[in-house]
Amino acid sequence: MNKILILLLLILITSCGNQTELKNEIDQLQTQNDSLKSELKKYENKYVFDDVKVKHYPIKGSQVKKGTKYYGEFVFVADVRDDFVQFGTERDESKQGYEIKNPITLKTEKGDFGAYRFEVDIVNDTTNLLFKPLIKNELSLKHQNAGYSGIMISDKIIAN
Repeated sequence: MNKILILLLLILITSCGNQTELKNEIDQLQTQNDSLKSELKKYENKYVFDDVKVKHYPIKGSQVKKGTKYYGEFVFVADVRDDFVQFGTERDESKQGYEIKNPITLKTEKGDFGAYRFEVDIVNDTTNLLFKPLIKNELSLKHQNAGYSGIMISDKIIAN
């Protein structure tokens, strides 16, 4: 009988210790959770992306020669699937501000990670490349990334 009583007391003491351990662990996790929530709150009014990378480069072994077709990619990172880019080679002087004459809408394909592919015929010694990102993503528009929407980004390629 004494052995049974001692065994029951050991089980009771052990289970109380486990409950105390669990309670301490729950309290610690709750503290971490509260800390993470306060850290996330700091970013509610910040940029969605710290910076934006813009790059234009030729693809498919494209060469810059008169009379050839030039293939390129305009990379605008941060990439959001709702966004698109207007592209053209001439400014529309009849409109006020920076507008592209007869713009073509470029969209990313799944897996392109912000790369907007385009092609243009090289007919002159220099060809202007005009890009105008249009931000449509709801989260981006709520933050300062909306400032990138509608800005004109230009590059120039010079034929060999």
